[in-house]
Amino acid sequence: MNGVLNKTANRLERALAALGGLCGWLLLLLVVVQFLIVLARYVFAVNFLWLQELAIYLHASIFMLAMGWSLTADKHVRIDIFRERSSAVARRRVDWLGSLFFLAPMMIAIGWTSLPYVAQSWRIYEGSAEISGLPGLYLLKTLLPVFALLMLLAGLVRLVRLIRTNGRST
Repeated sequence: MNGVLNKTANRLERALAALGGLCGWLLLLLVVVQFLIVLARYVFAVNFLWLQELAIYLHASIFMLAMGWSLTADKHVRIDIFRERSSAVARRRVDWLGSLFFLAPMMIAIGWTSLPYVAQSWRIYEGSAEISGLPGLYLLKTLLPVFALLMLLAGLVRLVRLIRTNGRST
């Protein structure tokens, strides 16, 4: 059973890393889009709302899709001042408790409460509120439960790692 759990965690970790790599390319695209917005506005004195919305869509997509990878790669935000002074056992306990009592319930709540919101958006194929805005806002809103699922999976990978290290320094 432990072997199956390790293999599953490794596959999930690779999938999240691949998604993180995709987000790197999306980040490059976001930089290009933002450059075009600035160029259009300040050099040509034109404004394209759809381009501004594309920048917002890309930013939100990058954030929601890369957070799972960030957690598994241990690149997430935390208070390192306290962590560096803690023993390996204390860090492991905090990671366990944080994953079980904070991460999992919060992601379940986000996923669960976003489902009606996303379903309503899909029912009407919601687009931008602006005439010249982008269609497909429902696709962006779909990333809310996807984000929650990816974070839950990343939390599972972290828990399996904690089991695998069995108290060794993390």
